[in-house]
Amino acid sequence: MKTKLIALAAILVVLFTLGFRVIHPENGLSSAMGSAKSSIVVYKGAGEYAVGSKVVVEVAGQGKQSGIVKSASKESVDVDTRVAFVRVKQEDVLGKLIVVVPFFGTILGIVGL
Repeated sequence: MKTKLIALAAILVVLFTLGFRVIHPENGLSSAMGSAKSSIVVYKGAGEYAVGSKVVVEVAGQGKQSGIVKSASKESVDVDTRVAFVRVKQEDVLGKLIVVVPFFGTILGIVGL
């Protein structure tokens, strides 16, 4: 059991070092398993975001959200979060969405994260 925990911790450290991050979004894309609020999202930073890319963005006053890029320029990115259509600066795009993990966001919401 102890070696499994150490191996899991080592894997998480390597993934973090490679640029992978985990958040609990306020709003955004949902899956068949539930809404964004009941999920956690794994993402990785990237330099360019093309139309159709699934991304995680920081929306001023509304927190972190996941969505789909509808248009992109050097200054800003337009993102459809399914709740709203938002325009954010390029630096407010946190990264490309890798996977949505359902249900764990509910647990984080209970403890206030």
